[in-house]
Amino acid sequence: MTEYLSEVDPRWAEHSGEEKHYGAPEWSPEDLERAAVFLAELAPQARRMFEYMLRTPGRAIHCTELADKALGWPNEGNLAARVAGVVRGMDKGQSNSGRRYPFYWWAAPEGSMGATYAVRPSVAAVFLAAQLGTT
Repeated sequence: MTEYLSEVDPRWAEHSGEEKHYGAPEWSPEDLERAAVFLAELAPQARRMFEYMLRTPGRAIHCTELADKALGWPNEGNLAARVAGVVRGMDKGQSNSGRRYPFYWWAAPEGSMGATYAVRPSVAAVFLAAQLGTT
C-alpha cells in the first residue's frame, strides 16, 4: 500500500533524522537559491535518489524502492546501509545550505530492515521551483 503524508501529518514530527534535522530551519519559499546550491553539491547517486523522492511529495518510500528504482541497484547486500551511505553523501550540501535535510526518514520498526523516506510537500515545492529556475 502506498502511503502519502499530508503537509500537516503529525508523523513529520516523529522522524528519525537525528542531528541533521534538529537545530536547522525547515526549507521555505525564500530558499530557492539555497536549494539550487544544495542540488548542485549532490553527487550523481544522491541527486537521483532525491529527485526520485521529489516526484511524489509526501509519499513514504522504503529504502529498497529507492535502491531499485532511483539507484538501479540489484536487490542484494545491505541495501538499507547503502542508501544511508548515499544520504550521508548529502552532508556537505545540507551543511552549506544552513537548512535541515530536505527530506525526512523513519527507522524501520523493530525486527525489520531499512528506513522509509519522504519529502514534505512544501519542501518539494521549493526544490521543484529551484530546478525550474536553473534549467
